Parts: sequence; C-alpha cells; structure tokens
Amino acid sequence: MSDLHSLVYVSTATHLMSDAELEALLLGAVEQNNKNDVTGVLLYNDGDFMQCLEGPERVLRETFKRISGSRQHSGIICLFDEKINKRSFSDWHMGYAKTSKSQMLALSSAQWKKIAEASAEEEKEWEGLILLRDFWSRR
Repeated sequence: MSDLHSLVYVSTATHLMSDAELEALLLGAVEQNNKNDVTGVLLYNDGDFMQCLEGPERVLRETFKRISGSRQHSGIICLFDEKINKRSFSDWHMGYAKTSKSQMLALSSAQWKKIAEASAEEEKEWEGLILLRDFWSRR
C-alpha cells in the first residue's frame, strides 16, 4: 500500500508580498521539496495563500509543521489531509500561480471531503481537489 498523502491548506500573509518575496519563498520551497520528494502547487492572491502538498505522509507532516511555524503567514486552515493513490501535480516540486479573488474563493470554499464513498475498485475523488487540478490545467 502506498504511503502517498496530500495536504491542502489556506492562510493569510502577514503583509502583502512583493514579487521578489514570493520568488524567494518559492525558490526555498522548490529546493526543500525536491530533496524530500514533495510535489504540489502554491496559489496567491492579495495576501491569501492556498497550497497543495503531495508526498510521503511522514515528510508532509514535517513539511507542514515547518510551514505552520513560519512568520510569513497566519490563520492556517487545513482543508484536506488524506491518503491519495496518485499525485495530481507530479511535475511540480512547487508550481506557482497568482489567482483572482473569485478563483481563490471558489477553490477554498469547495467541498474538500469525499464526494461519495468509493467502492473498493474506485478511486476516491474530492470536489476541491478536482477543482484545483482543473484550475491548474487551465491557468
């Protein structure tokens, strides 16, 4: 059985971040994620973050603990914390996109619980993860 896990959270930056600050944040994330086999995406809009992380559960727990301790944001809300069968963002050690306020609202208020109980041969699907993958593919 795979130990692959996904975690999605939202938070608020302690100040509006400049492009240079966001670039520095991303470079650090890419370096750490590359070393730890973590993939995912980071979305930002006007001080609001949404991040999806994928990887081995133990590594994700350590990564999220480090992220939670960062002074660059507050108000962290975990939306999704589940085992997954495959990665949604396998090509991205940390993809990044700026979003509109309405896109961020739609993604953060989506249903992040299982849509329905899946039978043994079906994969679980979550509306929030489906919307996030769709947003990422169209950006």
